[in-house]
Amino acid sequence: MTEGRNETEKVKRLMTRRWLTELLVGVACIMVFASAVPQSRLPRNVLCTNQLDTLKPHERMAWRTNTLGWLLLSPNIGAEWTLGSHNWNRWTVGASARLWWANNDWKVPYIVHHIREARGEVRRYHHGRGLRRLWFLGVFSGYTDYDLKISTTGYRGHAVMAGFSGGTIAPLYGYPNGSSLDLEMSANLGLLLGSVEQYKRKSGHYVVTRPRDGWHLITNPLPYIGSLDVVRVSLVYRFGPSVADRYRSRRAIDADYRLLLSELALKRDSTEQANLREKARRRDSLERLDYERRFEQQRLELERKHLRDSLARVKNEK
Repeated sequence: MTEGRNETEKVKRLMTRRWLTELLVGVACIMVFASAVPQSRLPRNVLCTNQLDTLKPHERMAWRTNTLGWLLLSPNIGAEWTLGSHNWNRWTVGASARLWWANNDWKVPYIVHHIREARGEVRRYHHGRGLRRLWFLGVFSGYTDYDLKISTTGYRGHAVMAGFSGGTIAPLYGYPNGSSLDLEMSANLGLLLGSVEQYKRKSGHYVVTRPRDGWHLITNPLPYIGSLDVVRVSLVYRFGPSVADRYRSRRAIDADYRLLLSELALKRDSTEQANLREKARRRDSLERLDYERRFEQQRLELERKHLRDSLARVKNEK
């Protein structure tokens, strides 16, 4: 009995040490990801450029990671590629993966959260009423191996998934190199088809209570939520323009671009008129100065002439 209790305490200590270590590593990775380049906060009243941009190949790429996954000690990374080379293209394709951090320090931890996953996704973005926030809808499919246990009963198996995703995304920071960091909040719902094996932890060992059955729809909450990754709060690093300048309708961009050209033309005309008025003012000032100079010269000549006449009159009187 004493040996079993000591073994249990040792397992708990090792498990706690591992969770703390992995949590610190996850937080450090998120901080490095967020501060990879010196950043400057975007102003709240930032407006899109309303410009017809051609995106370079690297500007069409974005990287994302789910922060909730890191907090659950599930390392993950994803990439997204914008279809089309213009900023009005609203379709993207992406892929993501979650890793399985296996550890052999102990064999039978009480809490288990091991997921290995590969997933593909297609999205369509659109702007809401504001210029900063975007919304998206998408479809996804993928494959996952899972081993999950947060209570007395654990679940493990493998499955394929398919479903719909949706959420919102808003810019957080702008970088001096033109890239941006965005915050994404999303949800995933769909079908999970696979096999499940149930087990319990007894006397320092895992005991299978329900053998793995054939493939069927999985409705148990723990495998469903853990495998589908139902809720996500992600950081997205974009190499190109901010989302405020992307995924807008072609008609809106054309209209805004024509409006921008009109404003630039009006500003140019106003500048030209101001320059003309300034030139006219300078010309009038120069003419006035010339008139005053000539007037002063005439006055001096008249005074000298009057002085000469007065001197001549005095000499004649003598």
